[in-house]
Amino acid sequence: MNADVIRLTDLVPEYARQYKTGPKEAAYALHELFLDLYTEYHVKREETVIPSHILWVGSAGSSKLAVKSYKLFFNGLIEYFNNLFNPLPEIDDGLVRCYCVSDSEAKDIPAGIFYLSRTSLSAWVLNAGIEPPEFISGSNADQETKVTEGAKEFKTIELGYISKIFSGLVELVKEVDKAHSVQSLDDAGRRRADAIKRGASRLSNPSRKNFDLYSALISLAEDAGVDMPKDHKTLRKYMLAQSKSNSAN
Repeated sequence: MNADVIRLTDLVPEYARQYKTGPKEAAYALHELFLDLYTEYHVKREETVIPSHILWVGSAGSSKLAVKSYKLFFNGLIEYFNNLFNPLPEIDDGLVRCYCVSDSEAKDIPAGIFYLSRTSLSAWVLNAGIEPPEFISGSNADQETKVTEGAKEFKTIELGYISKIFSGLVELVKEVDKAHSVQSLDDAGRRRADAIKRGASRLSNPSRKNFDLYSALISLAEDAGVDMPKDHKTLRKYMLAQSKSNSAN
């Protein structure tokens, strides 16, 4: 596990260490941080799911993305931190409620197998107009050195994003076609196909003027189980660039 990735269960002790406070105070502060993020992203921008490149389910021994697909909603994370500073006897404060897309049901997952990227979380917090805690933003000399070294690999990473976006779009087209054409499906398959068709319909028939294309694409990819970048800035950067290039030709 590289230095950028930490477990969800490490957030409270790292916050407490950074600000020299107790675990309950740290849990409360993080609870308030995610409440602010909920207001910005869910209430104002109508984004319901925490992006999986920021926080995802791995396994006990690895931060590698789990084979099964999960959606983590804001309420699940807010409740997790609430239970840490305001525990109830009947509630297990070591679990996080999320939705397992693969099994089509809500599940309580151990917090210790959730992983997050400091860099992605920091950028997400900043994008909401909030100053991230220092242990997340990594505003120290060691992190700056890592960023400088990482810049050498930027071009390769950038090309990788472009490839993943276009591969993902091709797979989305295939999944939408399957959702409309395949008839012999079980109940779970029909629910998945219906979700994909609804997502595709939102793309072709936006419900409002300020329609967020990138959120709709990310949601459709999650429903279809398609692997593609799920960061708004990344999609906007490369899809707009390609669109402008095509318009100029």
